[in-house]
Amino acid sequence: MIRRLLLVAAMLGGCIGSVGHGQQPARRENYGRRLEPDASVVLHGAGQSDEVSFAAYTKAMGTARPMLSMSYVDLHDDLAAYFLRLRKELASYPDLIIPQIGLAMNEGESSRHYEGSVGRGVDDARLKQLCAGLQSLGRPVFLRIGYEFNGNWNGYKAADYVAAFRRLAGLLRAAGLENVALVWDWSADAELDAEHGSWVKSDPRSRYAAYYPGDDVVDWWGLNLFSEESLHAGATEVFLKDAAGHRFPVMIGESAPRGHPVSEGQGAVDHWYKPYFALIRSSPEIKAFCYVDWDWRRYPQWADWGDSRVQDDPAVLGFYKGEVADKLFADARGRAETLKLLRAR
Repeated sequence: MIRRLLLVAAMLGGCIGSVGHGQQPARRENYGRRLEPDASVVLHGAGQSDEVSFAAYTKAMGTARPMLSMSYVDLHDDLAAYFLRLRKELASYPDLIIPQIGLAMNEGESSRHYEGSVGRGVDDARLKQLCAGLQSLGRPVFLRIGYEFNGNWNGYKAADYVAAFRRLAGLLRAAGLENVALVWDWSADAELDAEHGSWVKSDPRSRYAAYYPGDDVVDWWGLNLFSEESLHAGATEVFLKDAAGHRFPVMIGESAPRGHPVSEGQGAVDHWYKPYFALIRSSPEIKAFCYVDWDWRRYPQWADWGDSRVQDDPAVLGFYKGEVADKLFADARGRAETLKLLRAR
């Protein structure tokens, strides 16, 4: 109930005591999970496999630079080429940027999903290539295995997904990759089915629980937030409560204001950015967020999402920078300080 009041307050522009920049957020929980910062901070991330966009966002943030950079790869891609490109990109930054990698198992089409074969060991050679690539990065990594597992656009089957996640986790730990945190990533919008106007009103727990690989192989829980509805949906609240109950930190793996492009200016701030940061501030289990700073209009399948580049509107940029500049958010820094923050080697 408290969280709901905070979100309502944020959507009303702070008129009734919202939690916002300059006010005391809920202190972060500390569950002692892999790459979870001991400090009461939220890791700041951005990107979406686009060096140019990441650079533009980083420049716009000034001193509040993101420490996590989003990237994507399919297990059937040319993994050697992918990791070569990623190593070059990461080496170009002055700070120790931490990759947040989304790993797909469907070759970009729901009809081609192959997580079943991964779970049966058919793709073990590729999994070992993946482990070698992660090792070659020489830094901590967040890996979202089969991200948005519940999205019908991915086609994953629950039992097969669980088997694939567990098989990769076993090979990764056997390879000694202790600095790779495995993220179990859920889509709030897939649960709500907001794109098709059909809301699922029964208990969401039974659906996402079917895909859960187990506490013994998961390091973080993750959720993706795009629509305004997903920010204050009951399903989102249930997921966050469950994460806290299992004692796992939560990463917002992907987020952008679908339906509220930055061209709306203050309207976008009031309808999406304020409740978004209010959710983060009022949810002590959230310890990382990643924002997609993209012009979605460039891509036919997402053209109606609009432009989410915060640097393209003064009202949005002013509010956003004020939020991420707060001491709650952990920004990019040097190697020694980053490894210490993440309790990594």
